[in-house]
Amino acid sequence: MIYDGIGSIGLYRGVAKGLDVLIDWLADADLATLPDGVVGIDGDRVFANVMTVPTRTFEEGRFEVHRRYMDVQTDIVGAERFATTRAPVAGEGPFDEVTDKGYGRVAPGEGRVLWGGLGGDAFVAFMAGEWHMPNVAPAGVPGSVVRKVCFKVLDDRYWDAG
Repeated sequence: MIYDGIGSIGLYRGVAKGLDVLIDWLADADLATLPDGVVGIDGDRVFANVMTVPTRTFEEGRFEVHRRYMDVQTDIVGAERFATTRAPVAGEGPFDEVTDKGYGRVAPGEGRVLWGGLGGDAFVAFMAGEWHMPNVAPAGVPGSVVRKVCFKVLDDRYWDAG
């Protein structure tokens, strides 16, 4: 996981091929003007999902994981919390290869959850294979809504075949 201010994303040049493409694209982008939906950047290797979503409590959420893509998330309007964990995660149902998404919950007795927040200029990058839970309501702000962008960045293992 990378967690920083979006203005500092250039510090992570070289971490992944697709992240470099995103860094270059962000130099000229105005996130506030992006339309909802999928915005192309580099075909199916790097693209943006722009959405308006309600936040939820931790108990209502599930951890998610992706095998092929890194998620780079930032809020355009509003604020949310996110969670990640190093604890074992019990998968729920089959992994969906088409959407590149699986769901799970932290295994019983394993309460090690790490928290961060988005809003302002913060961004987080969850690497492929890293369990994370986005869209969690900030403490004391139940039922809020955020407008956000989730950049999907193809993992280097799939880049040349992508």
